[in-house]
Amino acid sequence: MKSTRSTSPVRARHRGFTLVEILVATTIFGLVTLGILRVFIQALNIYYYDTGKIFVNRDIRRFTTEMTEKATYSNYFRIYPAYTDLTRSVTAYADASDPDAGFTTALADTSVADGATGDCLALVFKSPTDDTKITQIIVYYRSPANPSDPTSIGPVRRHTQDVPDAYAKRSVDQLLGITDPTQDDIVVELSRDLATGKLFYNFKDRSIVVQGDIIQRGGMINSRNAQATNTYNFTVSPRG
Repeated sequence: MKSTRSTSPVRARHRGFTLVEILVATTIFGLVTLGILRVFIQALNIYYYDTGKIFVNRDIRRFTTEMTEKATYSNYFRIYPAYTDLTRSVTAYADASDPDAGFTTALADTSVADGATGDCLALVFKSPTDDTKITQIIVYYRSPANPSDPTSIGPVRRHTQDVPDAYAKRSVDQLLGITDPTQDDIVVELSRDLATGKLFYNFKDRSIVVQGDIIQRGGMINSRNAQATNTYNFTVSPRG
């Protein structure tokens, strides 16, 4: 009898990946992904920084135009340390003509003198028919997130206040009443005082020097690196 050999095909055996190979492949894939992500974030930072520079230039042009128009046509100005610091208590004679009458406490304004700086500028417009009366006050002021921190940043806002005739002869500090800064228009998105002083500088009681850092944050990813800053310096004088 002739024997027959089975002709059924032998199944091929496939070798799988070992744990070491899987770990090595995963590590390489993770490193490549991380590198691509870093390049992507860097590209976004460059884009946001360039966008911020454009916004800074826009803010500077807008602020310069406003200050040129408003300040030039105002009659005079007052600069205060802050919009929340317009008056201070002083001790004065109860009767200036009679020193023996004793002393009393009075309020005096905190407007800064020549060579000093402040974060609140009041442009005063007088009546064309009676220069003892104030008809309008336009205030530019910085409202930082933390007023007690000189490095704190915040927007520059504009507050316009028309003065009724009944109060037209009062002093500027008595007329101003900024109670809610969020109701006032923003003219500069973010600003920061310089180390040499605050935003507005009183030059010989004749001119206003605006000096500070104008800031724009282009995006939320690594916003510190994407932050664009430009130092602003501008001088304007009221017509008087």
